[in-house]
Amino acid sequence: MSAASLLHYVSLDGAGGVELQFVEFLRTALARADARHAVVACGRGVHPLVADRLAASGVPVGYEKYAGPLKLPAWPRAVRAAHQRGLMRRHRPDVAVIWNRMRDSLRTLEAAGAARCLYWERGASWFPGETIAKQRFLATVPAVLCNSHAARRMLELRWGYRGAIRVVPNALRPSLRPAAARPRQLVSDRPLRLGVVARLEPIKGVALAVHALALLRDQGRAVTLSIAGDGPERRRLETLVARLDLTDVVRFEGLVADMGAFYRGIDLLVHPALREPFGQIAVEANAYGCPAVVAAVDGLVEVITHDVTGLCVAPSLPLADYPLLGGHDDDLPPVVYDPVRDRIAPLVLVDPERLAAAVATLADDPDAYARMSAAAIEAVATRFVFDGHVDAALAAVDEFRARGTLADPPASAGQIT
Repeated sequence: MSAASLLHYVSLDGAGGVELQFVEFLRTALARADARHAVVACGRGVHPLVADRLAASGVPVGYEKYAGPLKLPAWPRAVRAAHQRGLMRRHRPDVAVIWNRMRDSLRTLEAAGAARCLYWERGASWFPGETIAKQRFLATVPAVLCNSHAARRMLELRWGYRGAIRVVPNALRPSLRPAAARPRQLVSDRPLRLGVVARLEPIKGVALAVHALALLRDQGRAVTLSIAGDGPERRRLETLVARLDLTDVVRFEGLVADMGAFYRGIDLLVHPALREPFGQIAVEANAYGCPAVVAAVDGLVEVITHDVTGLCVAPSLPLADYPLLGGHDDDLPPVVYDPVRDRIAPLVLVDPERLAAAVATLADDPDAYARMSAAAIEAVATRFVFDGHVDAALAAVDEFRARGTLADPPASAGQIT
């Protein structure tokens, strides 16, 4: 079979998880296979950080909503539809890979023909709104890659998807791989250093981590918290920190350029997210020998094996409590995947008391901490290897190109005890 031609449809406005994962996927794919790649940027533009990396790859980049400097009008629909057909004629892809966008990809299906379209689900199936458009998309697209078992089950249970699905878990991006990770020991002569890595928005549950810190401090424990990330909730969180008299022990780091240094500088990652399709930051922390205490929701339990590479805390508080804890309940997804019961469920919060108790368990057991640190490094080195991730995805693309579908091997979920 001749070399495949792939056309990637992906939103690149930001420089978050999907965008950075994509550019490193592309760079690795170019080095490992002779397939031809091109990109259609689907948002308002391309983030400068992403644009620099794309330019270095030499891959051609087009735009879904722009023809040169001209933004194409949404109406009449025929204008953008004709532009999509032009992109298909120009690139002549064997496979159009649609990255994490359902609602806005119907024109892509129409222009390419559904038989050439492979969807890569990375969290969009959790989003609220536009259900009719998403149902139309999923009724048409013949095969899907998912970044987690949770994503697979969300498509099947929430959306009733019955097409072929292949789970290709995310992996540690090469740019974040430590040169030499070593298992850690807890240090008793300084405070325990907790870390949060998240965009500061309600879905990440950062307010819950702040309350857990307050509880630990009330117990007389020497604990600090560093928060890497920025976003619309920052001011609200700063107010919460001040109200709980934690200003001296919480650092808002903002956007961190050297995440390796951040992970080396904390003892535990704390991630009480309300929703997390995979949990990339838990992989990153584990790579540096940093165990993680995470919410037992969605795909996080596939990354963190309970009592092996960290602890998984089952959510138990009603969402109605979130504003009382300093959170904000606007613009949240309506449901999540419950990996314990294998069902779609309403959003539930991790109780800060249970989160604090999990942190205290590790703080009081240096041997367990050291064991988890070593296991975390080993897990990333064996389960989350980026070359293997890219190879698995490209093999799925080749299979889809040849057969028009994907075989459906059973996917394994994570563990909670």
